This record gives sequence, C-alpha cells and structure tokens, in this order.
Amino acid sequence: MLRLSLILTSAVNAAAGVGLAFLWYKFRHDEGMPIIVLFVALSLVVQGSFTIGHLTGLWKRWGIPSFQLFIVGESAAALVGGVAILQGVLYNLHPINGDYEFGPLLAATLMATQAGIGLVYAARSDEFPLRRNA
Repeated sequence: MLRLSLILTSAVNAAAGVGLAFLWYKFRHDEGMPIIVLFVALSLVVQGSFTIGHLTGLWKRWGIPSFQLFIVGESAAALVGGVAILQGVLYNLHPINGDYEFGPLLAATLMATQAGIGLVYAARSDEFPLRRNA
C-alpha cells in the first residue's frame, strides 16, 4: 500500500510540475510570474520522475546508485517543502493587497507529502543499511 501511494503521489507531482511549467510559459511575460515558478515546476517533475524510476528499478539497471540519491532528494524535498508550507501559511495570514497565494502552498504540500511517504518507504525497505544492523 505504501508503494502504491508513493507511485500515486509521484505521478501527481510530475503532472503538477508539467502543468505549472506550461502555466509559466504561457504567462512568462507577466510581472506576476517570476522565474522561480519554473524552478518549482522542474523540481516537482524531477522529484516525481526520479521516484518512479527508482521504484521501477530503472536507475539500478543503468548502474546509478538510486537509493542514496533517493534518500538525499527526498530529505531535501521534505525540508524545502516544509519551509515553503510554513512560509505560505504565514504569508496567507496577512496577505499583501488581499492576494492569497494558494498555488505555492499547494506545490509545497505536494512536494513535502511525497517526500514524507518516500522517506517512510525507504526506512522500511531492505536497502536501508541501519535496518539490517538493528
């Protein structure tokens, strides 16, 4: 069940990243669309795609040490997503010009949710070296 939820959240992350990248491209000349939106979109696509590749064994077949990269990537995503959620909540408490920002908050929530599920999945897997010694 954990693997299925991780695959599902990874697919949602990748799809949301693609959608966000298209939105950035469409409105890239507007003042309210900073380049950071594209970077967030790319990070969602990379996080979702890499996780799906790790779960299907694609990176292992190519000789890439995917487990270590998976742990590092999900840890970074959990940290960044958690800080972005906090920033989004604090901003929305007192928005500037009444402009609530729920898009970045949603992207951060997607990122942090997948990262949390991914880290739990990794901790329960047989590849986690501390688990064998315990």
